Amino acid sequence: MPPSTGGLFNYTKNMKILAVNRKANFEYHILESYQAGLSMDGETVKAIRSGKINLTGTYVVNNKGILNLINLSLNNSLGKSVNKTIPILLNPKERDEIIGSMTEKGITCVPLRFKTLGRWIKVDIATVKGKKNYDKRETIKKRDLDRESRRGEM
Repeated sequence: MPPSTGGLFNYTKNMKILAVNRKANFEYHILESYQAGLSMDGETVKAIRSGKINLTGTYVVNNKGILNLINLSLNNSLGKSVNKTIPILLNPKERDEIIGSMTEKGITCVPLRFKTLGRWIKVDIATVKGKKNYDKRETIKKRDLDRESRRGEM
């Protein structure tokens, strides 16, 4: 049994990032992020744990009060690419917050990263608003300036 941390188990030592949606920070302004569980079968778990997953084009939809991760692309054990729909497990308060914010114009929900937390697979999802082209150019400019300043420090 791990040492006591005030009644909560400290999972940070056992956390491993399995997949990251790299385009999310470039394409969207992140408004609010949440950590959620997933309801998956064994083949999906095996593919995610082995890192055979692609988050590009994946998004969250509300289906009669149940949030689902749509268009999750993963390679199965035979090497074939499969698109999956996976139910997301959240507490009712967080679920209602996400559903309420998704009803606003221009706001959607996307996965940011898949990670392990102890023996569980979790997904970080975020409500986001799309960036305009000038915002994207601003992001590129800021990233280049940061890169140049780091080179100057060396």
